[in-house]
Amino acid sequence: MPTALSLVPPVVALVSLVLAVGPAASAARDYVARLEASSPSARTPRIRHPRLLERRPQAVVALALLVPVTWWGVLSGALADTVVALPFVAVLGAACCVDAVCHRLPDRLLGWAALWLIVTTTLRLGTGTVLGAAAGEALWPAAHAALRPVARAVIAAAGIGLVMVIMTLLPSGMGLGDAKLSALCALWLGQLSVEASVAGVMLGFLLGGLTAVVLLVLRRAGRKQRMAFGPYLGAGAWLAWLLAVT
Repeated sequence: MPTALSLVPPVVALVSLVLAVGPAASAARDYVARLEASSPSARTPRIRHPRLLERRPQAVVALALLVPVTWWGVLSGALADTVVALPFVAVLGAACCVDAVCHRLPDRLLGWAALWLIVTTTLRLGTGTVLGAAAGEALWPAAHAALRPVARAVIAAAGIGLVMVIMTLLPSGMGLGDAKLSALCALWLGQLSVEASVAGVMLGFLLGGLTAVVLLVLRRAGRKQRMAFGPYLGAGAWLAWLLAVT
């Protein structure tokens, strides 16, 4: 028999699906529309497959991301981590789809994801402190224990973000949006472990590299052709969460 708490992630998943298909997809389409309406220049990206941002494709993408997170989160008993992950993953999917369409990661969607992490992290910090104190711990030790995963996540995000910013200065094909996305995913995964943050980035590079090799072999892309890296970073973070959550 499922407990009442185990029903919370499916409800949050449903809300996250509505978020992905509604506000997030709308913000994604508005962003691409503004790019199309802007004056063309050498830096104006080429728009490809804009229909990916319509409601039905976004629903498919969101379901593909949310269902495994919900199922595995409930199965593993990591209910709090799952509730945090679901809206984050929903917005992350929309942002990565924008990158696939126009090689840009919209700050609005990344900002929504960051705001969600800040709010939920603050709530978990306060809840952990109160529960620790209620269990008989002194206030400072309880707060210190609750603060540990937050500090770990911030350190992981700062370290990975710095490395990615340095990579944007090199001829690596990485953009500043990729650096922001990597730091954001590290902030999310760092609450589980630093290893999860590193694994997320490494899996993203692995997926992107394998895709590039396949495209080159099939002659669907040239060596100098740029590819959107955001979807692979997002997929790597998603996979890392599934592997790390317990």
